[in-house]
Amino acid sequence: MAGIQFVDVGVIVVYMASMVGIGAHFAKRQDSASEYLLANRSVGWFAIGLSLLASLNSAADYVIGPAMILEFGFMNLLWILPVFLSFPIIFSYFLPFYGRLRVYNCYEYLEHRFDLGVRLIVTSLFIIWRITWMGATIYLPAYVLNVVMGFDLYWTILVLGAVTTLYTAMGGVRGAIWTDVSQAVIMFAGLILATWLVIQEIPGGFGEVWNISRDEGFMYFTAKIPEMASARTFAEKAAAYFSAPLTLWSILIVGTLSKLTSYGADQVMVQRYLASRSMEDSRRGFAINTVAYIIYSVLFVILGMALFAYFKLNPLPAGTTHEYMFPYFIGHSMPVIMKGLVIAAIYAAAQSSVSSGVTAATSAVYTDFYIRLAYGHIDANQQDARLTEAQKVWFARISALALGICVTLFACAFKELAQDSGLFAAFRKVVGIFEGLLIPIFLLGMFSKRVGTVGVYAGAACGFAASYYWGFHTSFGFSWNTAVAFAVTILVAHVVSTFTPGPSPAKREWLWKEIMNRPLVPEAEETG
Repeated sequence: MAGIQFVDVGVIVVYMASMVGIGAHFAKRQDSASEYLLANRSVGWFAIGLSLLASLNSAADYVIGPAMILEFGFMNLLWILPVFLSFPIIFSYFLPFYGRLRVYNCYEYLEHRFDLGVRLIVTSLFIIWRITWMGATIYLPAYVLNVVMGFDLYWTILVLGAVTTLYTAMGGVRGAIWTDVSQAVIMFAGLILATWLVIQEIPGGFGEVWNISRDEGFMYFTAKIPEMASARTFAEKAAAYFSAPLTLWSILIVGTLSKLTSYGADQVMVQRYLASRSMEDSRRGFAINTVAYIIYSVLFVILGMALFAYFKLNPLPAGTTHEYMFPYFIGHSMPVIMKGLVIAAIYAAAQSSVSSGVTAATSAVYTDFYIRLAYGHIDANQQDARLTEAQKVWFARISALALGICVTLFACAFKELAQDSGLFAAFRKVVGIFEGLLIPIFLLGMFSKRVGTVGVYAGAACGFAASYYWGFHTSFGFSWNTAVAFAVTILVAHVVSTFTPGPSPAKREWLWKEIMNRPLVPEAEETG
């Protein structure tokens, strides 16, 4: 059963064609910037929920996620805990906040609260961050399928990039959301199907899977830190703890900050809230995403347990690492048609992340550079006689195409980055710094009456410097970069703001408390 059969290729082609068909269907409705970038704020809760799930659960998690059981055991389940810590904050504070702002993208808010410089710097960081993230999202499954199943690396990248860019540019955010819905269903179905197929191949079923996992020592929830045994002083123990790749506290703290960033300060997620037809739809969609994410995470752990048990009984060939056990099982042990369905699910996981990222970055380019710098409008909702809706849609489409091409090219170049382990580690550290800077800037803007523009500049600069030093000039785990950037940014911003002017009365009108006094829907929209 090694390799891929013609029928499996047919399944993948049908899937790809279906995604392009959805994009083409919604292309007919793209008659305004509001429709192209926000779906005219008319998307229902079910589509919002599945789109949120599909957008940030990438193919990298899908392909390699099951192998994490070998490195961290049941600690992988602890990643569910930040959901319970961060999601109530998103649900109670960020969703109603964005529901009242009525902006095109979340970074527009930063100019209202601080100044244009803060808005443009954060937007630029977001676009760079997302292009690199999307490139890695395409590259990793393409690379794994190349190694295990012989798929040509660059052709896989080009096909994934081209098809995703095509249907995203055609369908806008509405098309992206509905392809996300289809892809979320395919991802879930593929994950459930793969888990069932693996367990069916093991004599004794899930009971044997559980026994093997127990015997191999996977059932632990605390970090294994060998250096602790030789550490004598508190400083040595602290250094050993912070150098560990994963601990309970790093999951709770860094995981919570990461979730807050993703769902509170990342345009990929915020665009979905802004596209919903009501606050109630946003909240219901977010609740669906929360439940689905927990189930999704548990399924990956079960799949990892099952795959390890299978290859314990049927050893991998010499030279094949357990990191590739899921792709290897797909290529060598999965039945025809089923193989095509699961590969389609892997492609769906990659494409959903990329299409969401492209539409979000397109919104940022359109509002923060085109409308703001070229036409001088802070608020993209303002009308301008110099621009027709057709011109706005044309610019947004060209931006989406250009961003999709950039993502695909970066994915092709990512091989060189991945081969240089030092450069790849540096890339991951820088991503952690970006995550640690975004959410404190938003929190300072929303809740601090004291911190003004000078304070936020100083805080972000020091947060970046401290996080950079932690990641590149110490032996501590880079996962803590996010927490260091967050803490230093908040602290320095408040200290500097005690010696510098605070926000003006006009800027304070953009604090969370003041925004919450606004109606959810402008009166003109209520009567229209």
